[in-house]
Amino acid sequence: MTLNVGPPAAESEERPNDFTGLILLGFAIVALGVFASWSWAFIVAMIIFMIFMHEMGHFLTAKLTGMKVTEFFIGFGPRIWSFHKGETEYGVKLIPAGAYVRIIGMNNLDPVEPGDEDRAYMTKSFSRKLLVVSAGSLMHFTMAIVLIFSFLVWQGEESDSGEWTIASVSDQSAAGDLRLEVGDEILMVDGIEVDDFAQFGEIVFARGAQEVEVEYRRGNETFVESVVLGGRLTEEGAATIRGLEETDRILQIDGTDVFSWADVEAAVDGRFGEELRIVFDPARGQSIQVVENAVFESLLPADEATSGFFGVSQEPLRQSINVFAAAPRAVNEFGSVFALITSGMWDTVSGGALPTFVSDTLTGEIDTVHDDITSTDAREREIASVALDEGNPDEQRIISIYGAARVGSQITEQGLAESLIFMAFLNISVGFLNLLPLPPLDGGHVVIATYERLRSWGGRRHEVDYNKVMPITYAVFVLLVGFGLLAIFRDIIDPINIG
Repeated sequence: MTLNVGPPAAESEERPNDFTGLILLGFAIVALGVFASWSWAFIVAMIIFMIFMHEMGHFLTAKLTGMKVTEFFIGFGPRIWSFHKGETEYGVKLIPAGAYVRIIGMNNLDPVEPGDEDRAYMTKSFSRKLLVVSAGSLMHFTMAIVLIFSFLVWQGEESDSGEWTIASVSDQSAAGDLRLEVGDEILMVDGIEVDDFAQFGEIVFARGAQEVEVEYRRGNETFVESVVLGGRLTEEGAATIRGLEETDRILQIDGTDVFSWADVEAAVDGRFGEELRIVFDPARGQSIQVVENAVFESLLPADEATSGFFGVSQEPLRQSINVFAAAPRAVNEFGSVFALITSGMWDTVSGGALPTFVSDTLTGEIDTVHDDITSTDAREREIASVALDEGNPDEQRIISIYGAARVGSQITEQGLAESLIFMAFLNISVGFLNLLPLPPLDGGHVVIATYERLRSWGGRRHEVDYNKVMPITYAVFVLLVGFGLLAIFRDIIDPINIG
């Protein structure tokens, strides 16, 4: 998604409309729905629309500010379909890796034909340049606000009371043993009334491996049952097991599934100092992991060795909101997400995540699900636990457009409302990335336009020599393509599952 800043293309000669390529593209999307899933087809169509709207932002503002646009294409490479209307050629190209609009006179390497000088980008005022080059990201941000607004009007906003219901249940957990279902409401645990999800977590955390009484509501019926809570290792518990860490949850010991601390004690049973094969779920891990040579040096009592694990995620109760209240709320939510993405991007760059991502991907040191784990239940537990784990590092991982589409298709299967929020988040992310101050991204054009404006102070017109900029542009382009290919490779061999 970019403005075309390279040398001008040869003038396209007028050709009759041939809809063959467009029809084939439509068939390809339909085939994706038939042979993969309709959620895949839907999310791919939405991403294509998002790319189209990005370029539409550039196109409309260029027209509004009096610039001449000669091309508007989705994709790159060989043309598969196009048509002319007025001075602009519109169409689709073979490689769906983005889109572009061509505005004449974007730089000094793009000569302008006589008579078109006053319609060239370079001759326009700073404010008009700034509007055009930032319009793609502004379109993303606008779409995100509209999507959030639509979600709020449709689904409502979270209740101020903190009330919640169960959104998902982890297999072979206390919640699984109770056969809790999505939509159930937990009222009381161990005689303590549950106020909100954070307080519920505190109650559970303090009662690892203990039997507790749980009161919950399903529909109009209320149930009271007892269950033994599962547990994650405390700092003290992990210190007695070589190979495991605090918050790990033991799932198997030498092929035997374990749930309670009593199961762990039975599986170890005098085998202190012996190397054991342990399958465990790390609270902040992206998948279950295996330690082939874990060693139990001792066993603490359950209340010292573990903290509680119940196995549910929350769905806050929502209350209806009218369109007048939803509009400012949508803007506020947009601001919160934008700040979150900005913070996450800074943490990724400053925290060394980029070199780690490259090295892990190239060396194959990736935590993936082990094929030799024979317990189907363990696999199911892994999928559920990752879905419930807000600390999952996949949330901060670099993902490709393929990875985004894959995650989007999974979210779409959960419902249209969820897909609205996903597309809003994706729009904000793409809009933010396009504003990074690097050519050939839109943010690079913003920096150049600003630099030219500052250098032109006092009435002297200054234009950047793109012969000096192009090496930087090519270097950034190669870097972006390299990270993109690595991300695609990573998303294929280590796909993100959200449950």
